[in-house]
Amino acid sequence: MAQAARETDSEARLSSLVERLAAQEGFAEIVAELEGGHAATLDGVWGSSCALVGAALARRSPGPLILVCPQTDDIDAMVDDLRLFTRFGIESFPAWESALSERVIHDEAFADRVRVMKLLESESPPKLLVTSIQSLLQPVPDPASLAARTRTLRVGKTLALDDFVRWMVEGGFHHTTAVELPGECAIRGGIVDIFAPDWFDPVRMELFGDQVESLRRFDVASQRSLAEFDQVDVTMLDPNGRHAAHMTDYLPGQSWFLLVEPGQLEDEGRNYLRRLERPDEAHSVSDVLARVLRFPSVTASAIATGSLEETCRLRIESVERFSGDIERVREELDTVGGGQDVFIVCPTAAEVERLNEVFGTTELARSGRLHFPIGALKAGFRLVTERIVMIGSGELFRRHDLQRPAQRRLGRAIDSFLELREGDLVVHVGHGIARYRGMKLLEKGQQLEEHLELQFDGGTRLYVPSSKIG
Repeated sequence: MAQAARETDSEARLSSLVERLAAQEGFAEIVAELEGGHAATLDGVWGSSCALVGAALARRSPGPLILVCPQTDDIDAMVDDLRLFTRFGIESFPAWESALSERVIHDEAFADRVRVMKLLESESPPKLLVTSIQSLLQPVPDPASLAARTRTLRVGKTLALDDFVRWMVEGGFHHTTAVELPGECAIRGGIVDIFAPDWFDPVRMELFGDQVESLRRFDVASQRSLAEFDQVDVTMLDPNGRHAAHMTDYLPGQSWFLLVEPGQLEDEGRNYLRRLERPDEAHSVSDVLARVLRFPSVTASAIATGSLEETCRLRIESVERFSGDIERVREELDTVGGGQDVFIVCPTAAEVERLNEVFGTTELARSGRLHFPIGALKAGFRLVTERIVMIGSGELFRRHDLQRPAQRRLGRAIDSFLELREGDLVVHVGHGIARYRGMKLLEKGQQLEEHLELQFDGGTRLYVPSSKIG
């Protein structure tokens, strides 16, 4: 109960940060410029404070707020940071990482790009959309082509099944006995299983004669129904198709843009085009920026080198680096957080409990100014006026999560050992399968160091330094 109360208190404090940032001098003028259809500049946006800025702008944006990152690898981290400060729905629009001729129908990027384009044209577009300059340089099908390659199935309506199956197969669906992957379909009498490329799960359509009787989303592994629908849209695009439209063609007119580090955006965009074998098949950087700037836009930089009309210098600073040694980090934390509230963002409740124990003797903890919200924060920052310091727990010990491709449909790999729960099975490269038994603080060379405790068959235990995991 005490743990739950602490988490609720931390969430409430984080929610108030958005309002406190919006109250900083000059921020209201930035919003007014955007509301008037103009451009603006935010200076002093250090670390993950860009996500806090995005959360504050999303509250005022009349339509979707599109955050553009300099690199594709920044997208996932930005999405995680945003979830710490807002409860708005967040979508990502990734870039293809394969050549045009090598793209496949079950590619994650293909699925997400199609799904986001459809969402943007729906009655409920996402409030926040995170993308990268590389994603925007890649052409998309125009809205008319997307609509032409979409069929709507409705409960109670008639369906010419043979024609529909032929349309799916000609469009690239693989006809199989049981669907497992996106782009597959299976027909067994009056039961048709469909796994469209942009879906998270397949849908089972049951027919009575030529009438659609039911549409149910189901789990591939268990075959259990997850939800019922009155209608579903099946979209079949050729992943290797050549297109010339731009993602902005799908945006509602009231959309806003937040461009993260604009100078770096342009450099990374040009570097990306130089690496392409056929750069003429992509949009140019100047064309993309021209399309973006047709919408109200604000740039966000740690140190702004230029200005788009109205400029606001936020009172935000970077946070000092920590040594990584537990004993020294205790002292460093008290020094960094002197007279301020410190939020150490932890990925799991188990990490919160562990760090409560590790830092319970610090002056910050004794004075009630140390907080442990659950979430992710890539890079810490300090809100000077509010006297608040935000730090990701990984920064304290110089741990960084591994970047892995999304495994949305084909399984799930953890991004960090912090996601392990006691009792989970793990594989040690040299010793094989073991059970994870938690984190232990062990003395090593007159210093305390974190170790993962692994238990093997027969009871043998191995302690692996957390610094060696990566």
